Amino acid sequence: MDGIVATTTWNSIDLIRPFLGHYRRLGFGRALVMDYASDDGTRDVLEADEWRDFVTIVPFPGLASLDSSNILLTIAKTDTNAQWCLFCDPDELLRLPDGTRLNDWLAVLPAAAESIVIPRFNMTGALSGARLEATERSHVEALRLRILRRCARVDPHDIDMAALEPPWIFTAILPKVMVRVATALVIGEGDHSARTENDSTWDASEGVRLLHYPIRTFSAFRQKVDLARRDFTANPHLRQAHGWQVRRWINLASAGRLLEEYYRQFIPDEDVGGLIADGTLCRDDSVTVVEPRSRAVDVD
Repeated sequence: MDGIVATTTWNSIDLIRPFLGHYRRLGFGRALVMDYASDDGTRDVLEADEWRDFVTIVPFPGLASLDSSNILLTIAKTDTNAQWCLFCDPDELLRLPDGTRLNDWLAVLPAAAESIVIPRFNMTGALSGARLEATERSHVEALRLRILRRCARVDPHDIDMAALEPPWIFTAILPKVMVRVATALVIGEGDHSARTENDSTWDASEGVRLLHYPIRTFSAFRQKVDLARRDFTANPHLRQAHGWQVRRWINLASAGRLLEEYYRQFIPDEDVGGLIADGTLCRDDSVTVVEPRSRAVDVD
């Protein structure tokens, strides 16, 4: 197999089927998945017969001082014959140029490349969609607006901000990395970089990007914050800048302002056209869902 995808999951039931289906359709040969003891049905999906030939479940050693990406890199090196490994989260879907599958893209990568930096773009939708109690659309179908004009943040200063202007969804988020397995040495914090034998890093070619769906249903958003709180409690050594945006959401949850923050991550309907016209947003229909669908938005 030429390429595999490595990820971690923790109660990702609304994400895991679209994630696995997407990467299998792109031509990835295997998904290495470390599951953080999910109790919402995620593990049942990972162990289902339909994914038996695609998913390898990597043992979870516990949250304390966990370096999941480098554990996954070790598995990629020792237990697979993959040439390349993409590190990303279950809410991130790789977009390749039209008509391109993974092996087509890998075939044109520079021979000297040892790691490829892939830009990430936040995805959102119109505010009216966030207010629906239930919908048959998945998050991939519901969130079709890609943030193009993004702003830098000053972390960890922004941790204490009650409201960011523009809202967090407009943040210029860091890229993710794909590495040549044989020469990869260390995956950096957050999967944003890698150290390789020859330090040969290349930017992804035009048309290659990760679509990031961080804000879906309110219940999923609230759960994201609760799980992050448990993670930070188990790892008090982590610097404040690590996951600064989630630390900010934890503070807002404690202040009873999480629902307000949730709504701010969507675009007021009357603003969508203007933000597309001025290049702040674009419509992105480049990824579709084929796997069984889940509910996209449910506000408590």
